[in-house]
Parts: sequence; structure tokens; C-alpha cells
Amino acid sequence: MQVLFTLLAFLLTTGILVLFHELGHFWMARLFHVRILRFSIGFGPFLWSRRLGSDQTEYGIAAIPLGGYVKMLGETPEDLLEPADRFRSFTGLHPAQKFLVAAAGPLANLVLAVVAYAVTAMAGIPGIAPVVGQVEPRGVAAGAGLQPGDRILAVDGSTVSDWQDLRMRLLAAAVGGTVVILEVRTPGGTRQRLQMGFGHLPPDSISSGFISRVVGLGPYLPPVIGSVVPHSPAARLGLRPGDRILAVNGQLVPSWQFFARAVEANPMKEIRVRWQDMRGQVQHGSVQPGLYLFHGQPIGRMGVTLAPLPASLIVLHRRPPIQALGYGFGETVRISRLTLEMLWQMVQGVASTSNISGPISIAQMAGESLELGVGPYFSFLALISVSLAILNLLPVPILDGGHLVFHGIEWITGRPVSPAVVQKAQMIGIVLLVVLLLFAFYNDLSRLLKP
Repeated sequence: MQVLFTLLAFLLTTGILVLFHELGHFWMARLFHVRILRFSIGFGPFLWSRRLGSDQTEYGIAAIPLGGYVKMLGETPEDLLEPADRFRSFTGLHPAQKFLVAAAGPLANLVLAVVAYAVTAMAGIPGIAPVVGQVEPRGVAAGAGLQPGDRILAVDGSTVSDWQDLRMRLLAAAVGGTVVILEVRTPGGTRQRLQMGFGHLPPDSISSGFISRVVGLGPYLPPVIGSVVPHSPAARLGLRPGDRILAVNGQLVPSWQFFARAVEANPMKEIRVRWQDMRGQVQHGSVQPGLYLFHGQPIGRMGVTLAPLPASLIVLHRRPPIQALGYGFGETVRISRLTLEMLWQMVQGVASTSNISGPISIAQMAGESLELGVGPYFSFLALISVSLAILNLLPVPILDGGHLVFHGIEWITGRPVSPAVVQKAQMIGIVLLVVLLLFAFYNDLSRLLKP
């Protein structure tokens, strides 16, 4: 059932993205009175189709849900046209009009992102408060002077709403290689301004887990037990749901991450644990964590899970419609800039190419976000819509960006690019897209098969 749900979420997501993209081309072409012959969601043979309107446009859903197309009258110079049809053909348009028709698809995806982010802002997404719980000694955060318990209020003067917001702002700074100023409130209530620089990152460092590995930051998660596996080391020790871990081997435990690492570092070795039970009484005892292999390395396990976060660490921001639209526009601009910068960093070798995701990863994220609710799903939809728009604007033949180049040349020179040149360029574009798709599949399978 989970696989079926993921597949349906993927089909829903790709259907929405492709529909908006192709509607952009469709509406702009109709604005210039071009006759539309076919409007397809997907490629290959039609599973369903209908002819509608005075032009008898064929609308259909095809078998391969990885794109779509709008076929216009006279779209290629080889199309044979009756003299009476030329004024309604694509080839009869001014190069500037052709340029707008090609650009309308990616623009529609950016509009979709604005709307989706606005819906997210109105619905609100529960997030973790930007309180620091983990600081790696050798990370960028430690060098900036951050300490566990610090609450990050703003980055470069912009208020930080939750942990995800903080992650995105730090990631954007890392991609840009800039220095940011953090406004921080310490556990004692003192306000500080700290400087965090990203000018000298090692190659391929911007990848999955960048914030925890390189920046060395983790959110504050209280060391409170949520559940205990029967017959596990934790059960033998006497831990119960609701117990709060106070110390391990004499060291105070400030967060769940600290407790987890202490356990992981001591497989089959006796550790001393002190905790406070639900009645407020302090207990202590010794136990040996079980041994498990993770990426071939032995680590300790206690058989416990983290308790749900208290309300004080959960933030939920909802915006009224007008403010939500402003937020949607701002987020779309920010994510678009971040995507372009990330692509450039990949070319330079700073950002890892493992960030490229394919259909399998997108399907998984679509299913997971849809399970979480309206806000998370629309946030995911907006992110993918921006990515689709940026991808299509790249100057690669067969993509919209390639068509923009051809129409731009025609606009400047006054004559269309030779059909033979267009055909050869599109063959190169197809090869590039196939290579990119295979690479994305490789990344997907690597994530899927990783322990």
C-alpha cells in the first residue's frame, strides 16, 4: 500500500507540474491566435483523449508521465500549411512572440511556486524552534562561537522562524561563499552577534547532511525517552517512556544527540546512566548497549526512541492571504537564486553532484510530504516547480532554454536558424538529457541501497 501511495503521489505531483508548464505555452500561443493541434500530459500513446473547441484540439493523457507537450500548427518549418492557415501558425509569429511562447512554460512553473508557497504560508507548517542543541567541535558553527542552548534569532537581519528556515539561509550562504551575521540569544538571555564565514569550504562539501557535518549544527532535542523496546538494554536498565536522561558516565547530557552519541560510541561496553523518572525521582544504573553494524562500523544501541517535542519547541506561523502572496514571491525568488548558485557550484566542484535527484527520489519525497499534510506537500511542490522552471531555462537544445536561444538568434538576425542546425543541436540536447537522467537514476539508487 505504501508503494501504491508513493506512486499516486508521484503521478499527482508530475501531473500538476506538467499541467501548469504546458498551460503556460498553451495560453501564450492562444493569446497570439496560434491554432493548437494537441495538448498532452505525458509522452507516448494516449491513455485518454478528447477533441474539444472550434479548432478540435486534441487533449490527452499519455502513458509516460515524465513531461508533456503542446503541438501547434506550423511549429516546424517542414509543416505544410495552406495559405489560409499561415496567419494562425507558429512559424508565422514574430520572433519576439515565439520567444514569449517558449518562456511561458517555465514562467507558469514559477507562478505555481508562488501560489504553492502562499498556500504553505496560509496553512502553516509546524517546525522546530531554532535552538541549538548540538555543536560539533570542528564545525563552522563552533568556530563562530555558537553554544548548545543558543537561540538563533536572525541571519543578516532577517528573522529566523524555525530550524528549516535557518538551514536554508545557511545553505544559501554556503553556496554563495559569503559571511553571515547571526543574532543569538544565549540561555542566560544575553544577545550576541556572531560571524559565520563560508569562504573556504572543501570541494564537494555541500551535499546531503551539510548542516550537521560541515556547519556542525543540530537542533535542540530534549533527552526524553519516547518508547522502549521490550527486552532491550534500555528495558533491562529500567528506563520507561517519559524518563529524562541526566548523565552518561558522569557527563551531563544536554541533548538527545549527546545521549545517542554516547551510546553509539560504546557497543557492548558498560556505561553508567543517570536519569529522572516521571515522578521526579533520580535513578541510576549500568548497562551494556547492544552492538549493531552501520556502514560496516560497530555502534551501540539502547532500544529507545525520542519523545515528541514539547509545545515550547514547536513553532507554527500562519500568514493572511496578502502577506502569504508576498512570502510566496520572496521564497520563489530566493529558491530560484539558490538553485542557480547551486548549479554553478556543482560546475566548480564545490557542491556535490549527489544533490541531483531523479524520479525515484522525487516520488519518495512526494509521498512523504503528502502524508505530512497540505503545508509540507505544497512546500515540496513549490520547490520542485522552481527546479523544473530553472532546468527548462537552461540553454540546452530541446529544452525551452534552447528554443529561447534559437528564437533570440532569429529576433536579432531577422532569419530563423537553419532546420539542419536545429535538428543536430536537438540530437545533442537529447543525449545530454539522457546522460543527466541516467546520472539522476544512479543517485536515486545509491540513496535507496545505502544502509
